[in-house]
Amino acid sequence: MAELPFPPLVLTSGSSTVLSAAGAQIILHNLNTSKTITSPQVDNRIHQNGFIRHLAISNDEKIVASVGDDKNLKLWDVTDDELKLRSTRGLIKKASHIILAPDNSIIISDKVGDVYSYPLDPIPSDPSTSRPPMYSMVSDPTKNPDCTYLLGHVSVTTQHLITPDHKHIITADRDEHIRISRYPKAYVIERQLFGHDGFVSSLHIPTSSPNTLLSGGGDSSIRIWDWPTGKLLNKVDIYGAVLPQRKVRSYLRKNKWKGRFMKTVGSSSSSSTAPVADEGEETFYSAPEGYVLPTGQGVCIKKIDSVQVEGQTIVLFFSEGASALHSFVLPSDPTFPTTVNTQTFPYPILDFTALPSQSGKILVSLDTAWGVLKKNPGPGTDARQDIIPRDSLSNDEQAALQDYFRVIDVNTDGQLSINPSDIPATSAMASALPKTDIKTLSNLNLYPLLNILPRWPGLEDDDGADAPISSGEATPDDDGAISLAPTSLTTRTLGGTTRSYSMEELEGMNLKVLGRLKSNGVDVGSILRDRQKKAKEERKRKVAEANKKLQEEKKKEEEAQGEGPDKKKKKQKQKKEKKVVMATEEDMANA
Repeated sequence: MAELPFPPLVLTSGSSTVLSAAGAQIILHNLNTSKTITSPQVDNRIHQNGFIRHLAISNDEKIVASVGDDKNLKLWDVTDDELKLRSTRGLIKKASHIILAPDNSIIISDKVGDVYSYPLDPIPSDPSTSRPPMYSMVSDPTKNPDCTYLLGHVSVTTQHLITPDHKHIITADRDEHIRISRYPKAYVIERQLFGHDGFVSSLHIPTSSPNTLLSGGGDSSIRIWDWPTGKLLNKVDIYGAVLPQRKVRSYLRKNKWKGRFMKTVGSSSSSSTAPVADEGEETFYSAPEGYVLPTGQGVCIKKIDSVQVEGQTIVLFFSEGASALHSFVLPSDPTFPTTVNTQTFPYPILDFTALPSQSGKILVSLDTAWGVLKKNPGPGTDARQDIIPRDSLSNDEQAALQDYFRVIDVNTDGQLSINPSDIPATSAMASALPKTDIKTLSNLNLYPLLNILPRWPGLEDDDGADAPISSGEATPDDDGAISLAPTSLTTRTLGGTTRSYSMEELEGMNLKVLGRLKSNGVDVGSILRDRQKKAKEERKRKVAEANKKLQEEKKKEEEAQGEGPDKKKKKQKQKKEKKVVMATEEDMANA
């Protein structure tokens, strides 16, 4: 059976080094010395749970931190000959992002919504105190003795970063929120940035513009903010560039509303600025009858970064599962319009990073197994992807599968082009990739965010939460409908249209949506109060029914044993009297 290299899922770089994570192994290439070192070799087929998904490197490039699917936080010392394991700590929950702070503390956000700060080296255990049990630390993250709890969101925390002044931490989550908190006293929230129509999955502050924040996720634009004031400076529309390049989509779930055809392309959840999908795109992201896809258009901005090219700041980004890298020039005045450039590839992108000391050069890693060993799942498939059965591969196919890396040139206009020349760094890193077999390569889940972050219509507790939210005053129209005035906080009426609700529409909303509308000034009448009262009465009724059923089962059990309630009481009384008599005789004997 052919031995094939693991795909380089994660790329990052320092001032002189490039790092890659492939399987459970880390590869580091130093561009100054042209030397490549790796972490100790492991059998990746045995250590599948150690599949590394997050990497970070310190500013001095002497320490590397990694987190894998096994929830182990590992620290590595960078030596001349290898990456030497410094420490291993178990995390309570799976990590969603990791960075090394300027003070060398390790900041980790997890998929439950919590953010922690771990010291560089493990805290020695105190023998005089017992470690809290696991269930206690799961329910209350502040009890974890290994770290300091910073803050929490009510949904998946997707990414975080420390601002250039080292005084703030910015976090994003699945619920369209961007929060700016003080650091390290993150319980002090300075402000929140509202405006995204979908989840926020990527944040970036360019080094050339420390007050500018770029954010992107599952909606139709990347937003440019002045984060110290919270002001939205600009929106860069990306759907026109991203939608045609999608290759990987989410799996299909059965629709609980049987017989209803649900299609996300052109749905009301998409932005009004999105282009009309052509026939091929509609086929790509549409669900057959009886099945449903997540909301949105299958867009998930996984990474935003920037490089300096002759004084110009070029912003780069890509969407998970798409086969293109995109860029645009960040103007000196962020309010000016800008154009998105695109460089396409034959395979989906896994990650990218800037090559240090080489201005305008970007290293990109690709999933070359897509379309050869795996494809998008069809209806009735529970897996995240369909496997294309292959017992063997031709020599040409094996060579194509091992061609993971591409080098991209970026010019001052933001235009992208593939560099045809051979870069020593890519050859050295490619030769160091660990090996695996065809079966393992076919089953790797390299696109988890496409299934986790978008919302599934009708399949979540807060279904219907796509209703507009505004901080403006709601005023009733002449026909009795309730009008929601568009403001900077309006999520679905950014085009300036007024959204009105009839009483029938409000009756069809769940408690969470009604509560959100009411908190933003919409008069929901007595619907919310009546619904809450009805829910409370229903809970009481269910508790009473459960208690009654329990008593009946207990009574039946007693009757089956031939002991009715009266007989049981009489037997208990006789037993008690017998005990008293025995005690009295024993006292007399002792006397």
